[in-house]
Amino acid sequence: MKKVMWIALLLLLLPLISYAEIFRLEPGGMTLTEALARCRDGDVIELAEGVYAEPQESFPLTIRKTLTIRAADGAKPIIDSPQFQTAVRVEADGVALDGLDIRFRNIGIQALGDDMLLENCRITLADEAWCTSSCGMWCGGIYRMSVRNCAFTGCGISLAGPPLSESSKGLPVLTGLFEVGEDVEFFTSHSIENNTVNGKPLFYAVSKAVVRVPEGAGQIICCDCDEVLVSNADVSGGSMGMVLVYNRDIYLENCKADRCGVFGIYVAKCEGGVLNHCSSAESNHGLDIRASRNIVLKNCSATDCQQGLFFSLVQNSAMIDCMVTGTGQGYFMSAGKGNSLLNSAAIDCENGFNLQKEGPVLMAGCRAEGCTVCGVRLDATPTTLVHSTLINNWVAVMAYGSASVDASNNLFEGSQCCALYLRDIEFSRFTCNIFADSALAGVLAAGTLGGSHWIANILDLPMDMTQAVDGFGIKH
Repeated sequence: MKKVMWIALLLLLLPLISYAEIFRLEPGGMTLTEALARCRDGDVIELAEGVYAEPQESFPLTIRKTLTIRAADGAKPIIDSPQFQTAVRVEADGVALDGLDIRFRNIGIQALGDDMLLENCRITLADEAWCTSSCGMWCGGIYRMSVRNCAFTGCGISLAGPPLSESSKGLPVLTGLFEVGEDVEFFTSHSIENNTVNGKPLFYAVSKAVVRVPEGAGQIICCDCDEVLVSNADVSGGSMGMVLVYNRDIYLENCKADRCGVFGIYVAKCEGGVLNHCSSAESNHGLDIRASRNIVLKNCSATDCQQGLFFSLVQNSAMIDCMVTGTGQGYFMSAGKGNSLLNSAAIDCENGFNLQKEGPVLMAGCRAEGCTVCGVRLDATPTTLVHSTLINNWVAVMAYGSASVDASNNLFEGSQCCALYLRDIEFSRFTCNIFADSALAGVLAAGTLGGSHWIANILDLPMDMTQAVDGFGIKH
């Protein structure tokens, strides 16, 4: 009886086995693009030695079937994608890539299918000029990926939630591509082992009680751990130097993440911790904290990044004694609440401190100097600004969007356009501030001032109230 059942099972499987086909490709013959269009689930595409690139190939090379793409015996095939294009986009489940050399100038692999296998591959940023916003492997909302024996150069692995869609509204997002990820298994269900980033080990830990990351890691990924301890790490030259997601407490000391394509140090969905003396230079985002609580950045810095120190949907956290220099956005906060900026400086940025639709913020003892747009930009963000120094900015402070500002004992000096610009603010108090050497305007008001108080300030130029619909409730 058992023999009959086995025979019946084999007969059922034979049609599936007979349909599997091996496409053996070499440059000058059938292209990889053509093979991907012709193949079916279960097929194998085997690549001979050579370069698979434009104009013969069309990028991204999109995989919509459950396939294996592998190197032929002894071959080292190169997939070389052009500027602005993803090299390989994996949309199907169960795809395997084996023995490939993928060189890219935007994204190496965009992985959107579950149960993917990547092994014995080399993933390389082909030109450092395309580092900004580049990524070796974006994993967007997938489960049970396996990455083994792979070498990442100038890049690394980035874990995230699914691609943005209409259902993403109201959820924390990661850049303009993916959600942060509401399911912890987007980060914990993978097998990532025996890989390198820039010749150093890729460290991956999930669901541990205490993780002490060894020095010398090329990339650090820790997810769903109770405590993560990292000291003296240099994770420069990757896509995301560190990916720390869904941990309870993180403690980073003296860590560096320079020249990272996406984020230097990325912290999301974490419940507490301290980043002390951590830095990033020439990265897209330097230190990026999202959807987390009770996080302290102390003595941290960002230099020549697109975004410096970044809070999004962060609660009850602080940046203390930090320094940002030469960035697009120096300090950025959005959609959080209960956060503070203390004794921190922004030098030669576009916007030094850019707070957008944030809950009440305390800024004390801060400095904005040489910022080409605004020293402090307050977009619908109620803010207490005290004992701060604003020197040689285009606009020192801009506040608008029906929020209140309490500004006291601040120095506005050398503003090249306007020292204080107010538009449609709620009731606010401006007390004991000093305005000096404003080039064009000291205080410029537009719209309503909400009955605000102006008390004991020292002006260098008369207020310009020509665009205001009302005046200060108290002016003394």
